[in-house]
Amino acid sequence: MAEAVRKIDIDKIEKYLSNLELTTSPIDFEKIKQNYIREIGVEKVILKLKASKDIGLGHLSRMITLGRILKEAGTDILFAINDFEYAKERLMDENLGFEVNRFDSDETFIDYLVEKYDPDVLVVDEKKQYSTDDIKRWQKHARFISLDFIGEGYEVCDRIIMPNAHFEKEKYPTFNNIAWGWDWVLINKEVFKLKPKTELPQKINKIVITTGGSDPTGMLFKFLDWLKGCRRDVLILIGDTFKHKERLRSLGLPGNFKTLPYRPSRLLEGDIALSTFGVTVYELIYLNMPFMCVGHTKENRDGCKILSKRCKLINSLKTDG
Repeated sequence: MAEAVRKIDIDKIEKYLSNLELTTSPIDFEKIKQNYIREIGVEKVILKLKASKDIGLGHLSRMITLGRILKEAGTDILFAINDFEYAKERLMDENLGFEVNRFDSDETFIDYLVEKYDPDVLVVDEKKQYSTDDIKRWQKHARFISLDFIGEGYEVCDRIIMPNAHFEKEKYPTFNNIAWGWDWVLINKEVFKLKPKTELPQKINKIVITTGGSDPTGMLFKFLDWLKGCRRDVLILIGDTFKHKERLRSLGLPGNFKTLPYRPSRLLEGDIALSTFGVTVYELIYLNMPFMCVGHTKENRDGCKILSKRCKLINSLKTDG
């Protein structure tokens, strides 16, 4: 069902869905909870992450989900974050404690955290390469778990958790510390409260678009180009830190295109969704929501293609860059 043209053929998608049988979602929250509790434990844990309008909010949302899982199991947790106002507000709203990095480097910040809090486990969710020497130094005090990142020399990590089902383990033959798959997927905790769809649409009357919390590269506008002339209702869900509000307002979209603040429950309002690749695609899979996705980086484009082979609800859209 690969789509190479610059226009989305809704009739073609309807025909595809009419021949598709809906199966039970492969994402089981109870299994996910037990995996993380067993792996990380219920002692003292520091959860380190970065979030911003440029990085996006996916790391923050899934780490809040992880924090809630651990806290409800009795774990003493502390978040370690960069100085980003939205992240601070989210954590305060969730009543989750945090420290903000006031140092010149992440390494110095972790040294400070280890000395001050003496954690049993460090969980780091960042696209950042830490040196083997630094990791080994921190391991004298705590287990080191890398979430969603494999760096050079990361064979020394106590555990690497890839919270997705599009990982290619065969690319890492020297690693024996990697956990991945459907039972490690972390998504927005609010999505787990929703009831997944129980049947596929016979007709596509409404399309939902979601491009993450900030949409760093403006992928929304590519979707809108592909939908020019579309007569179905289009619901555009805008994240809390969306970067392109003025540009969106300037488009003068037709009346069947409506813009609303993102809420997880609004994903279910559509018959299909268009999404950028990331945490949101797993939220759509959990909700049994058929969708088309696009990756704005090579890593994400590769992830789209792999996941589209492992889940029939997803179609990987090709882009020109």
